[in-house]
Amino acid sequence: MSEKSIKDIVVLGESEGVERPMTISPPKAIGGSLSVMDTLHFVSRDSAFVAGIWESTPGRFHAFYEEDEFYYMLHGKVTISDEDGNARTFHPGDCIVVPAGFVGTWEVLEPTKKFYAHHRPALCE
Repeated sequence: MSEKSIKDIVVLGESEGVERPMTISPPKAIGGSLSVMDTLHFVSRDSAFVAGIWESTPGRFHAFYEEDEFYYMLHGKVTISDEDGNARTFHPGDCIVVPAGFVGTWEVLEPTKKFYAHHRPALCE
């Protein structure tokens, strides 16, 4: 018999999560007054994989990805720019992956909510 059951399946937005208010302050914050809530719903045994719900008010901040991130936009609008100034804007329904090693900026243009899953390769080595 398996050590996991249907009760161990996590449904983001339904399963109980751990709310972690986040402060993004200078030098990482570079515009607006960000108010961020990260609700963590799952952490793997080795802590290399996590999943949850991220919400933010408008603002702009530096982004340094140590992990691979998959996310699905539920509502809002964000623009992600790389260090060369190339940018893309994402809207509800967009489903993207940002690879570990990406450096740039995030600009939250409207109150935003997303489902996310991170894999932290450095923890697995």
